[in-house]
Amino acid sequence: MTTPPAPADTRALVDAREAALAMPEELALRPLEGLPTWFGERVAQALLRAVSMEEQSPAGLSSMVTPVAGYFRRDRHVHPSIDAASYRLEIRGVAAARTLTLDDLRAMPWEERVLVQECAGNGNHMMGSAGLRGQARWRGPSLERVLEACGGPGEASHFAFHGLDRLGMLKAGYHYGLSLEELRRSRALIALEMNGAPLSRRHGFPARLVVPKIYSMSHVKWLGRIEGKQAPHDGIHNRWVFTNQERRGDRWVRVQARWIGLKSVISCCRRDGDGWLLLGSAWGGERPIARVEVSTDGGSTWQEAALDRPHEHFSGDAGLRPEDLDGAWAVFSYRWRPAAGGSYTIASRAFDADGEAQRMEEDPAVRGHFNQTRVKWRRVVVPGPK
Repeated sequence: MTTPPAPADTRALVDAREAALAMPEELALRPLEGLPTWFGERVAQALLRAVSMEEQSPAGLSSMVTPVAGYFRRDRHVHPSIDAASYRLEIRGVAAARTLTLDDLRAMPWEERVLVQECAGNGNHMMGSAGLRGQARWRGPSLERVLEACGGPGEASHFAFHGLDRLGMLKAGYHYGLSLEELRRSRALIALEMNGAPLSRRHGFPARLVVPKIYSMSHVKWLGRIEGKQAPHDGIHNRWVFTNQERRGDRWVRVQARWIGLKSVISCCRRDGDGWLLLGSAWGGERPIARVEVSTDGGSTWQEAALDRPHEHFSGDAGLRPEDLDGAWAVFSYRWRPAAGGSYTIASRAFDADGEAQRMEEDPAVRGHFNQTRVKWRRVVVPGPK
């Protein structure tokens, strides 16, 4: 006895169910430039690790707080093991020089900051990808409080921060300098905790500098010495490494990378019923993010995304004041129902509270690898029906 054929509507239902089961849960987003396009993503990641860079996974780039596990890093392959009991933070060039223990820092009043950390070269034309960033909750005494414990900054108008990541005679500790005005404007913090737990060795235990709204080459890990100065710090990383060339009049001038520019990136494309959910984050600039737009047709049209702003997200958190969120990113989502399978070119662009838009192209008056804020295009291949 043969089984009669199933009704057409039943077959259609079965076919749709099988197609849904075969559909991937997440689609890859491919940069249109840089290492991943030249060598492939695996080789690109290996090349980044070779120069001590590890990118954040996409999931951590579209959440309000990035998990500690897998948090991006950009350092010099040296993660010192520091004993908490013998740790000392030397502070010199201030009104009254002091050496603080970890217990001294723990005993001071603590504050908290939620902020983006981003490599100054993140997402540039060589990297292509844009995963050298993350957002965490940092706690510890403010730098202002630490300076008060030393009688104030004294005559110092600039500060150099020195890390303990030495490698014998091969590498001295990393160092970077900022002005007192920049440090006060950003409300810098000496962080002892990350996302509610003591810093890990990888992330700068026992203490590190964090500086809201300034690129993370200044967020010195394994902080061992703070040096007050009456002139800008002239270290190699300030003077030569993290710099661009800017045209001023008829000449090009070397300028240090500093404040994070206005930008956004789509980080993830997840399955959402019969379509897809585009997720990402928007950050930087002088003013809060007001809206984010998404294009799924190479820039021909733009649609507004749903936006979760940090001041709204953390509104019920009694431990955070509005100013503690300055420098935090907003996360966005956009429900996408492509008409058919195929290759699509997608991107996001951010707008701040004054209506300033993320740049579509880089400023022609700037040359260099740092603070590249232009819209980051990605190619995604949407599977069609089998």
